[in-house]
Amino acid sequence: MLLADRIKGKILLMDGAMGTYYARKYSSAAEAEEANLIFPEQIIEIHKEYIEAGARMIRTNTFAVNHFLFPERETCRRAVESAVSNARKAVEDSGEDVLIAASIGPIRQSAAESDEQILEEYQFLIDVFIESGVQIFVFETFSEPKWIQPLSAYCKEKCIYNCVIAQFSLNPMGYTQDGYGIGEVIRMMAKTESVDVFGFNCGVGALHLGKLLKRQTFPKNCTFSALPNAGYQQELRGKMRYKDEPEYYAEQMEKILTLGADIIGGCCGTTPEHIAALERLLKDRKPEKKKIAEAEEAKEDRFRMRPTAFIEKLNQGEKVFVVELDAPFDADIGKFSKGICSLKENDVDMITVSDSPLARSRADASLLAVYAKSLADVPVMPHIAMRDRNLIGLRSEVLGAHVNGIRDFLVITGDPVGKDNRGRITGVFDMNSIRFMEYLKHMNEEIFGEWPVYYGGALNYNGVNKNAIAERMRKKLEAGCSYFLTQPIFSEEDIRRIRELKEMVDARIICGLMPLVSYRNAVFMQHEMPGIHVGEPIISRYRPDMTREDAEETAVSLCVEIAEELYDTADGFYLMTPFHRVGLVNRIIQAVRELGGGTDIRLDF
Repeated sequence: MLLADRIKGKILLMDGAMGTYYARKYSSAAEAEEANLIFPEQIIEIHKEYIEAGARMIRTNTFAVNHFLFPERETCRRAVESAVSNARKAVEDSGEDVLIAASIGPIRQSAAESDEQILEEYQFLIDVFIESGVQIFVFETFSEPKWIQPLSAYCKEKCIYNCVIAQFSLNPMGYTQDGYGIGEVIRMMAKTESVDVFGFNCGVGALHLGKLLKRQTFPKNCTFSALPNAGYQQELRGKMRYKDEPEYYAEQMEKILTLGADIIGGCCGTTPEHIAALERLLKDRKPEKKKIAEAEEAKEDRFRMRPTAFIEKLNQGEKVFVVELDAPFDADIGKFSKGICSLKENDVDMITVSDSPLARSRADASLLAVYAKSLADVPVMPHIAMRDRNLIGLRSEVLGAHVNGIRDFLVITGDPVGKDNRGRITGVFDMNSIRFMEYLKHMNEEIFGEWPVYYGGALNYNGVNKNAIAERMRKKLEAGCSYFLTQPIFSEEDIRRIRELKEMVDARIICGLMPLVSYRNAVFMQHEMPGIHVGEPIISRYRPDMTREDAEETAVSLCVEIAEELYDTADGFYLMTPFHRVGLVNRIIQAVRELGGGTDIRLDF
């Protein structure tokens, strides 16, 4: 019997947790999914318990079957095939009419793995399930919807009768780990035609899930599922336990049923006793009416997004000037403070604070941004590096900065920890810059409303494959990136590459300028900074015995000449301040501002 027929006018009871119940029942060192192959009789027994408790759809024991648990592709195949066989054996032994659904959990994606690699693995798992005769697919405990559309479409392409259930994990505040709010998930799933059922599992207990669902509206004729945890995990005498007892769990689930749930069951911490309590609750109960959403207003009608002054200037096509100040290595804030005040007098468009470049510890960029704004009421943009904080910390940083009036950010992956420090200091890298931009995009939708955050990305224009560079730029733009800041530009080759990328990608590029303040500084940049092209024509403009004044005059001339070459291409200029020489940077900005008249300056490389 097809799932659509089974739930027509009825509420379907699904099973409860496999992983936590397996660990509790058998105290095995093996993961539940590994038991498919080494202890199949144990998995069959658990399936039978859930069926005897009243479940009329069970999920295969495959939630964590992917390359993290089974690195060999053939072992993954065997684990899936065995799991399907175990579920089928339990159904046959029970003599009940029970549906079998494929459980597919999220595949953790490292920063080095492409979307294409992850998508291919999902498709492999789907193929194995189909070959094993499964037609219902439960994508559960997902935190981002981006995989659901291609995966559900793939299931339907394989067989139009395949059924897809998409379930997401929320925290008690109603957000997924990747920043999608419950309302946004409902709206997105309602628009995904290849998804038959959507809902929520894991992350929260029945009490909190009921409160979250009560505030939501649903599209007409939708089918939704609710499989919360049995409360929250607690440690007791070295073992993990969940608090909600079966009867209390059922009481809370009864409130969810009044909201119109079509499929219910349990996730982490639930047992056959919890499912039996739900079965007693259901009896001949029919689905209740859902609170139906009215036609969604266009986003611009709900609120008017207010751009920052910096974004407004970019939108108007004016050239912007961004200046980077170094955060101090110690508690001496004097030079930083003087720099802020001097740049304010020069009316720069944005001051940006780097986030520990080269993985060397400095004062926190976001905290310094808040300090600078309170000191001189200047526009400040902290860098946010993925290296140093997990997703919880990154989210907290953005929220804290926003509360303090900081709405502009530069999102970077960050330099890795140096070899000398590895083992003592660890890089986090929960996300790369593109994925965090996607996260911020959803925070704007769900949290910030008319006061969104705006963010730029770093443009590393060097590299053999300019098509790959352009594609990465496009991905950042799709993730909501508003502009790009480049590395320092010194050579004709750099200028040519910037022009090519500008033609290939419709993006705003703010071009990097770094004044070289001495012969020694120029030689250092030539030999010690990878990816920055300081050629001999640049070095020849300096002498070892130059005075500071002469060297600075040369630095100004070079920066102005490079800016002149880039003027028609650049949407602005990004000046890096060497050794806190803010006065030098202000001179360069004044000179570049005067280029609008089109003076005839030729850069001699």
